[in-house]
Amino acid sequence: MFLRRLSPLVVLLAGLLGAGTASAATQTYNEVDAEFTRMMIPHHYQAIVMSELAPDRAADPELKSLADRISIEQGLEIRMMRGWQGRNGLPVTDPETAYQDVLSNPDLLERMGMATRKEMDRLATLSGAEFDRMFLDLMIPHHDGAVAMLRDVILNGSDQELNQMSQDMMSTQKAQIAIMRDMRESK
Repeated sequence: MFLRRLSPLVVLLAGLLGAGTASAATQTYNEVDAEFTRMMIPHHYQAIVMSELAPDRAADPELKSLADRISIEQGLEIRMMRGWQGRNGLPVTDPETAYQDVLSNPDLLERMGMATRKEMDRLATLSGAEFDRMFLDLMIPHHDGAVAMLRDVILNGSDQELNQMSQDMMSTQKAQIAIMRDMRESK
């Protein structure tokens, strides 16, 4: 009688353990997905660095509000991408270290629409309307670079979870680009 009760439990336990092993062994991502997360994490990190300057430097309350949203949203997205890397057995990207590495590669910065170290240093010295203009002049191409990266992973990646994350990011980035272009036209 004890063995009859134990058998279904053992089968259930074996099934649960086996299911976890099988799903980990079945890779659903490709190199495009992995590369995207490695590069988008430092890309997002720069947007956060830029956005964290706004509360003390920006003149426009709407720009301050947008910068706050960018910082919060991209911080959450970094955590989601790092979690995705970990769940897939990939090295988890350290945002600040990766950002510093990317800053030392001018070709990569340009391809990704990122600001150079010199531009970032200059932005950190500005305040008021001058800060607002430069923030927008840097963040619009930064977001455009993100859209290009997102388009690539959506079209060429293979992981469904990352694809959905990327589509959500794309919607947010495009909406923020429209807002920033309107802001820039009024400056």
